[in-house]
Amino acid sequence: MSRFNRREFLAVGAMSVANPLQASVNDKVGVAVLGCGRGRNLAHWFAKLPDSQVVAICDPDDTRAIRLRDEIGQLQGKRPPHVKDFRTLLERRDVDALAVATPDHWHAPATILACVAGKDVYVEKPCSHNVAEGRIAVRAARKHKRIVQHGTNLRGSDHYRAAWKLLQDGVIGKVMMVKAINNQRRGRLAFRDDEPVPAGVDYNLWLGPAKKRPFNRNRFHYGWHWHWDYGTGDLGNDGVHQIDIGRWALNLKAPKAVSCSGAKLGSKGDAQETPDTMVVTWEYDDLLYVYEQRDFTPYRMQGHRVDNDNIIFGETGYMMIDRNGYRVFYKNERGPAFNKAWADTSAHIQNFLDCVKSRKQDALNADIEEGHYSSLLCHLGNIAYRTGRRLEFDADTETFRQDDEANRYLVREYRKGFELPKIDA
Repeated sequence: MSRFNRREFLAVGAMSVANPLQASVNDKVGVAVLGCGRGRNLAHWFAKLPDSQVVAICDPDDTRAIRLRDEIGQLQGKRPPHVKDFRTLLERRDVDALAVATPDHWHAPATILACVAGKDVYVEKPCSHNVAEGRIAVRAARKHKRIVQHGTNLRGSDHYRAAWKLLQDGVIGKVMMVKAINNQRRGRLAFRDDEPVPAGVDYNLWLGPAKKRPFNRNRFHYGWHWHWDYGTGDLGNDGVHQIDIGRWALNLKAPKAVSCSGAKLGSKGDAQETPDTMVVTWEYDDLLYVYEQRDFTPYRMQGHRVDNDNIIFGETGYMMIDRNGYRVFYKNERGPAFNKAWADTSAHIQNFLDCVKSRKQDALNADIEEGHYSSLLCHLGNIAYRTGRRLEFDADTETFRQDDEANRYLVREYRKGFELPKIDA
């Protein structure tokens, strides 16, 4: 991405000041949606809610963008334009916020550029592809006074807060261990040959900061999740939700150390690069946080109501909590419980819109720094898997202690033309 010239810099500064004023007086927040996979769900919510409207659909693939553009036009009575390159939206005054639902490798760059341009951001999980750019996104949000919500939308469910209050009141005594579980069935990724770029796809833009490679459908729509250049595996894809819940329960930040055992079991011999089976352990003072991933299971585990949940182990009992509720168990009796069928509602998005209008960053369900810490745990787990050893982590510098190989995974080399802007600490 080229550097701003003087006129562009002054324009961005003016937008940074004007945008909060604009959002505070407009009836609807103008949202540009980036990406048409998970972005389709987001676009539908932003089109339906009375406090927002979709003003642009952005995707390097024209076919997907046009399809979603027409859907949203039917919903809100006005068809938004579709564009390939989201950077052209940064100067549009009708764009108050970006909803970033691109592949992972574009999450932080899009967030950072939006903040610099004076736009608020709803960024899907994980908020970064590596640790360093996640911290830069936090700095950009703070420096430019942006509202940035992380897409860990389970935080919009009230029963979690009720459960955390029980923990604070000592319902299971001192917590000694937390376990996050990601247990589900994933399909195989058969090998495919490289091929010409499909018509209507700006593949250079899709690659963005990632290194130049031939087009392959295994690395394109959705398949990108399982390749290191663009995704973070299921640890960062679905596991981040459970990791965020356990971290939120006890207000955990960065750990002291991380280790991981992982393998390709259900996907052995296929084109997937990332592991489908993992056990990650993050070490904190007087606490172990464990993550278990099994992407080969078509079943739920015994005693579990859903495929993914968290177990919090205390000295006197333990709590099982998932998106439907929580249950507390003791040695010979049951404790408090709550159960209600979960539904994917607009609560998390409405919270974002409320904060865009009020400019109250501390009222966000999942502020960008919270998203950074949850994403950081995912990145550390993947790095421990890729290096094959226990790694000691310095929370102050967000680097590994005396380990050059591991530290190389904390950053990436950005392809020429797609470098990040400099954001001072």
